[in-house]
Amino acid sequence: MSEPHDRPDRLEDALGRIRALQRALLSASGLPKPRDEEAERLLARMERLADALATLDPDYEHLGREVITGLQQRFPELWPLVDRELLWFFGGDCLHYLDDEEIAAYQARDEGA
Repeated sequence: MSEPHDRPDRLEDALGRIRALQRALLSASGLPKPRDEEAERLLARMERLADALATLDPDYEHLGREVITGLQQRFPELWPLVDRELLWFFGGDCLHYLDDEEIAAYQARDEGA
């Protein structure tokens, strides 16, 4: 596993947000109790995503898009737990869940950085 100082700040931030989302999902009442196979698969994929970010695996973007969009499709009641920054970070299909004003604000922020 990479040390935190080996990861760019943007990846470190995303990893922290994914870990926070994992904790929120584990304590959320929207996941079936006891958890069903679908919920367990989601949590396992989130763990794989966190590992991919932590180890700088080049597949983290693709996996992140799958995890985030899968969460929205399978557990829409938990969607409010998703940090909007993750949608921008992973891009691709995740951008469909941001409105035009949010996208413009993220673009302006990134261009100013």
